[in-house]
Amino acid sequence: MTQARRPSPLQRRVLIVLAALDAKRPGPVATRDIERVLEQGGDAPVYGPNLRASCRRMEAAGWLRTLRAPNQQLAVELTGTGRDVAEPLYQAARDDEISRQRQLKVHSLPLRQSETGEAMEVLLGDSLHRIRQAVYVIRLDGSTCLQVTNAGGIRQIMEGDPLQVADWYQACYDAGLPVHIQINESQD
Repeated sequence: MTQARRPSPLQRRVLIVLAALDAKRPGPVATRDIERVLEQGGDAPVYGPNLRASCRRMEAAGWLRTLRAPNQQLAVELTGTGRDVAEPLYQAARDDEISRQRQLKVHSLPLRQSETGEAMEVLLGDSLHRIRQAVYVIRLDGSTCLQVTNAGGIRQIMEGDPLQVADWYQACYDAGLPVHIQINESQD
């Protein structure tokens, strides 16, 4: 029984680039262009000789077809087997990027402005807090917290389950403080 060959990290990156380009415009791609795209990605430096050697190994595995352009520039294209290997890698890379972007996104729902804008004392749980503003935060992992700005303008995070945070939020709302709900914590 023969074991299927797994692509090296560089080969994975090349296959992902080829699958992405193939989705837009099928056909051969100059290795120099692949090298440029990988350098722009910034994961790790790519050296032309290493890239070409990887392409030769992928050709031997049946994943790529090597061609020469009329100007003698080396170009490669995915074979059917190469597409079968590259497509799941490309899809996983796209999913990872979408997930990374979602983790960084902060989406605020409408807030209620207060006329005074001054800090007020509010009882949250068992303790009294002097607060200017409160934000109910829902993180992508489902956890929640109340992000409060105290009288000195310092932001603090109060961790709690959704019901506990909702009670704190309601107390701030009832006190007339500016409040809103947002997805993910503000980093500024």
